[in-house]
Amino acid sequence: MPQFPTNSARIRASGRRRTARPRRNAAWPTARMAAAADLMASGSHLVIPHLDGIPTEHRFHAGGRASIRLAHTLLEVDIADPTDWRRVRRDPTAYVEATLNRWIDLHGGRTIRRRFNLRLTLSELVDEYAEAAEQDPNGHRLYFILHPDSAAYVVAGPTLELLEREHGRLPATFYHVFTGALNRWVRIYDYQDAEDRVELLREWAEGDEEQYEIADVAGSVPDCMKRKPLSLESLRRLGVQAGSREAKAVIAATLELHGVSEKVNRPAFTDEIGEQLGDSNPPLPSALVVFTENDAVEGQFDDESQSMMECTPEPNLIVPVNAFDPGSVQLAFATLAAVCETLKAACLLIDLMPGNERWVTDSEGQHGSSSGDRS
Repeated sequence: MPQFPTNSARIRASGRRRTARPRRNAAWPTARMAAAADLMASGSHLVIPHLDGIPTEHRFHAGGRASIRLAHTLLEVDIADPTDWRRVRRDPTAYVEATLNRWIDLHGGRTIRRRFNLRLTLSELVDEYAEAAEQDPNGHRLYFILHPDSAAYVVAGPTLELLEREHGRLPATFYHVFTGALNRWVRIYDYQDAEDRVELLREWAEGDEEQYEIADVAGSVPDCMKRKPLSLESLRRLGVQAGSREAKAVIAATLELHGVSEKVNRPAFTDEIGEQLGDSNPPLPSALVVFTENDAVEGQFDDESQSMMECTPEPNLIVPVNAFDPGSVQLAFATLAAVCETLKAACLLIDLMPGNERWVTDSEGQHGSSSGDRS
């Protein structure tokens, strides 16, 4: 699997890693305030780099008042478990982290870790290096921030072939529902991103005397993908009528993914958040969807990944939360639940897609005996 071209260092689940202030176009910023929870263990795919030569083990409690306030509200709305308080030695930061980890596991964390490599952080700032950022240590303005440490790898071609045998427009319908449901919450890199990059390369090459070889991404897209997608109602009907048990299972899982993804509205991208992220790159992909291994889509991803870290990338998801407002805390955790359940449903669907058996990790983040490792 292609990797970003620098070393990586993961942030531990508790506390905050403090680094020197980097240049604005350096690598991914460190985790911020009170708690971070891994949605996925390390060990798969596109590793995101951190700054070399900067201490990575400096941890301390930051925003203690915010942690205390949030911990109190989590108890008030019956999200936190009172028994965790003694287990974490009455540390409010660790208590919030334990609650996050428990919430993630309750909503599919174990399944998510088999495919995705994501990290959830609670922070006082969206981007601690943004000039417009103003810290709020009391907890009136906090953010849950989701970003990938690597990208899941999904091969769609064999599934499209399976579905085309049932109906000519079924592959495109499946593909758009699948990627649309995931794109609602995390960034997906697929043939459309690759085609956009190829078009940009062609624009750059115009008028240049030197000849460039530009990949034929459009030529790698199966013909079935060029047909008009069906409605959801037609998809449901075909799910009942399909003659293949495998096709029926894929369609049912696709409809389940769509329904779960739509349960909660994605938080709005506010002007305040935009001010902090004004100089950022697009979010890093949480999944790469290709038609076949090593196809033109993957080739464009490999090339484009070399520049994804030139500026700090936006998070995949930002969920504002006011620790003093029980309604805000409940909404934030309902949003996190919807994200986790969407990712879980996506993993269960990918498990049914032929050709994806190799790209699974075990609960410890290591490739299982039936898994392959791309390098």
